[in-house]
Amino acid sequence: MPATPARPQLGPQGQAGAALSEIRLIPASEVNGLLDTVTEVARQVFTLPPWAEPRESAGAVAERLAADTRRRGFTFAAAFHGDQVHGFAYGVRCSRLALLASRLPREDLTLRELAVLPSMRGHGLGARLHDALLSAAPGVPWWLTTHPRAGAALGLYRRRGWRVAALLTTEDRVRLIMLKQPLTGKDSNQ
Repeated sequence: MPATPARPQLGPQGQAGAALSEIRLIPASEVNGLLDTVTEVARQVFTLPPWAEPRESAGAVAERLAADTRRRGFTFAAAFHGDQVHGFAYGVRCSRLALLASRLPREDLTLRELAVLPSMRGHGLGARLHDALLSAAPGVPWWLTTHPRAGAALGLYRRRGWRVAALLTTEDRVRLIMLKQPLTGKDSNQ
């Protein structure tokens, strides 16, 4: 695996940059070198509707990412064009969403974040990040939460076989809990 650049930058604008992006799985030991860039990508993504998070809250994604590097099943994928980062996705072993959806937990994984720079959207980069992340741990159920009005994200997840398992409501927000079951031998032949 190529060495992770010491100071990755945000990616170039437009389709060419998205098409040329290389998806890399990054070991937990190298994630700290990407935290500043993850913060900036998260701020560009999660401050926009439908999330509309305050800049500080959106930037906290990198803090959660750093803490999650120590969790079982940690997997991180980043989209690079040279030393420029266009997006990222990561997951960890976690059954909390299974429990919230009233399901019996197993060796579940949770897709914690998937973010692509707004200027890079619409060219399959989110799908490539998603697929790289999930292919690192096939054969297990994956969970995620997303905003019910995140149309592009919901479209991606549905095309990739995710199904809504429950609605999560709190005082100030509503989220969908989604589940992607592993393919069975019968499913993989279709």
